Amino acid sequence: MYFQLQRLLAADEAARSELLLQLYVSVMARVTMAQKTFTTLVWLSSVASTQATPQVTLPGYGSFVGTTISQTLTKKPLPKAVDAWLGIDYVSQPVGEARFAPVGPPEPFEGVKNATQYGFSCHQDPLDITYEVNEACLSMNVFRPQNISTHEKLPVLVWIHGVNSFGFLPSPVFERLGLLNLGLRDQQSLLEFVQKYISQFGGDASRVTLGGRSAGAHSTAIHLFHNYNASEGASPLFSQAILQSGSVTARSFPNASYPLYQQQFSRYLSLAGCASAANSSDTAILACLRAAPVSALENASAQIWRASEYSIRWPFQPTRGGFLLEKAGSQAGRDGLFYRIPTITTNVLDEAKYYSPGNISTNAQFLSYLHTLIPGLTASDLEDVEQLYPDPDLDPTNGPYAFSPNSTQYNRLSAALTDYMYVCPGQETAVRMAELGAPVFKAAWAVNNTFPAWKGVPHTADTKYTWAEPAGAGGVQYPDVGKQVLHAFFSDFVALGASPAKGRREGVPVWPRYEEKEGMPGLQLRIEAFGNSRVEGDGVRRVQCEWWRDEERAARLEK
Repeated sequence: MYFQLQRLLAADEAARSELLLQLYVSVMARVTMAQKTFTTLVWLSSVASTQATPQVTLPGYGSFVGTTISQTLTKKPLPKAVDAWLGIDYVSQPVGEARFAPVGPPEPFEGVKNATQYGFSCHQDPLDITYEVNEACLSMNVFRPQNISTHEKLPVLVWIHGVNSFGFLPSPVFERLGLLNLGLRDQQSLLEFVQKYISQFGGDASRVTLGGRSAGAHSTAIHLFHNYNASEGASPLFSQAILQSGSVTARSFPNASYPLYQQQFSRYLSLAGCASAANSSDTAILACLRAAPVSALENASAQIWRASEYSIRWPFQPTRGGFLLEKAGSQAGRDGLFYRIPTITTNVLDEAKYYSPGNISTNAQFLSYLHTLIPGLTASDLEDVEQLYPDPDLDPTNGPYAFSPNSTQYNRLSAALTDYMYVCPGQETAVRMAELGAPVFKAAWAVNNTFPAWKGVPHTADTKYTWAEPAGAGGVQYPDVGKQVLHAFFSDFVALGASPAKGRREGVPVWPRYEEKEGMPGLQLRIEAFGNSRVEGDGVRRVQCEWWRDEERAARLEK
C-alpha cells in the first residue's frame, strides 16, 4: 500500500513497485512548496474508471468511497490499475484562527463521503499549474493494489517532502507561543492517523516505512532520532526508514534566536503587511499574520526564499528547541536517542553541484562563501578547510579539481558543501546506528541521468530512478538501474522488511549491512549504470567526514 499526504503539487514522475503496489506516482522535486509539513502530493490520473472501489469505514470518523486509477495525470498508463481514496482530511484544517496553530483531529461525520477527487494543493510558488490551491490542504491519499481485500495486511509506505513558512516560521515570537515546527506536528498527526486507521484500507500498521528525499529525509530523520524515552522501551509510529539525501545533521538547525531567523522573520512581517505590529505583543503579531491575505504570505515566502537561493541559507527550516527537535541531531546520535529499526541512507556523488554558485573564482571568495553559510566556522576551521579542499590555483595540473570542464573553484566548493550537507551527515547516521546494532544500509548513487556533464551527479539525480520512471522524454537514461537496482531495492525493503537485498535481481550485488569492524569503514552499495554497481568501503571521504563530524565542531555548527 502506498500512502501519501496531500500537500504539494508535483512534477510528473512515475513509480512501479513490483512487490508492493504496481503503480505510478508523481513527486515534487522542490523543497519550497509545502504548507505546514514536509510532504509529497501524489498526482495520478484525473480520469477514474467506473469500477467501484470498496468503501472504507474509519471508526469514530466516517465512511469514504474511493475510485480506481489507471493512468497518471499526464496520461502515462499504470502497469496495473490501483484503488485510490483521495483527499481525506487527516486533521482539522489550519484556516482562519487555526492558521499558525497546532491542528486537531478531523471532525467526524455521518453517512458516506466521496474520496474520488484530490484535495486542494497547498499555497506555493507560482508554477505552470492549473490545480486549485487553498490553505485547507492537509489531506491524504491512499493507493492500494486493485481487488485486494480490506482484510489484507499490506506493507505501507509514507513519503514526506517540502517546507515553507506556514509550517516552519522560526522566531522568538513563535517560540514563546509554542508554535515552532508546526509542520513536524502535522507529520506526527499523520503517522498517528495511519496507526489508527490504515488497517481499514488493508494496510498493516506494524509495517509502515517512513521515508523521504532531501527535506523529506531530514524530516524523517528527525522522527527517527527522537527516541528520547529509550529507557522506557518506546516504539516509533513506523517500523523502517528511508533517508534519501538527508539526515538529522544535514543542516544547521539553530534555535529561534538565531540572527538570520530573526532577520527573515522581520522581513516576513513586513511583506505580509504586519510591520506595524512588529513591536506589539506576541498575540498581536500572531493576530495580524492570521488576518493577512494568504496571497501576502505566499508572496512573503517566495521573496524570502529567492533572496536566500544564492547563499543557500534557506529559510523556513525546523528549529532546535521546537517540537521533535528539542536536542541537536548530533547530540541525539551520540546519546543513542534513535529507534533501532532498519534504515536505508543514501546520497549522490556530487549533491551540492545542484546548488553551488558558478561565479566563485578565487580562494578568498571560496572561504567567504563558506563562512557566510556556516558562520560557526572559526579562523582555525577555515585553515583546515584549505587543507581538506586544496585551492586548485596552487596546483592546477595535479590537484583533485584539475582539468575540470568548468570552474575548479566551483568543483571545490561543491565538494566541501556535498560533504558538509550530505555525505558526512549520512555517514554519521550510518555509523551511530550501526554502533548500537541497528540494521542500517548505506548507498552512493553514481548515475548522472540527464544533467550536463559539468554538474556531475547532483542532488535529485536519483529521484526518477527511485520511482522506476521509464526511458523517453522526461524520463531516465538508464531505466534498468531503477527497475533492477534502486527502485527494486527500495521496494524489497518496504515489502519484505529488514534487508533491501532479500528480493534482489539476478546480477545485482548483495547490499550488505553497514558495520564498522576493527577500524575498517563499513560497506556501502555504489550504484552505477551498465551493470557496474558494486560494494565498496565507505572510506573515500573519510578524512573530511571525520573533521565535519567532530563532536565539538558539530555542536558549534548547530548540527
